[in-house]
Amino acid sequence: MAAINLLPTDISPKGPVVKISNLIKNLAVISFVLFLLTALGLLAVFVLNSVQIRSLNESSEELKTSIKSLETTEQGLVLVRDRLSKAKLVLADESGGEEAAGLGTITAALPGSVALTEAVISKNVLETTFVATDSQGLTVLMARIISQEAFSKVELVSFSFNPNTGYIPSFSMKVK
Repeated sequence: MAAINLLPTDISPKGPVVKISNLIKNLAVISFVLFLLTALGLLAVFVLNSVQIRSLNESSEELKTSIKSLETTEQGLVLVRDRLSKAKLVLADESGGEEAAGLGTITAALPGSVALTEAVISKNVLETTFVATDSQGLTVLMARIISQEAFSKVELVSFSFNPNTGYIPSFSMKVK
């Protein structure tokens, strides 16, 4: 189809003006397209960054809850470790069973005139106090203590006489 121009030819733009106007029109279209592409690119970057920020916030919250649960677990483990170390200390200590057994053999066959008034059992040491109403009972007590093989050392800590109760010897015995 042919282009119909109803404008007079003397008013119509001349060749260089038409070229410049076409060039400006093409530059305007290209600039507008570039502007739209840049705007779309910036919008895409903004959307991607907001999605990444949201996912990072969610993972941060998950890590915080995980850290809190691990802290409580760690506290429990520290308590268990302390209990185990204390249990090892208690199990490592000797109970005084040998001392008690030695005391039992001493008191098993004592005569009626000798009585045990005090006994302190500690680790490797047995401290006792007896009351003997006569010297014969005191002799039997001394013989029984000296004949014990469970003790490596027997010390006579104190020895006294009370006319109302009798002889009061105190011994300190160390276990082998």
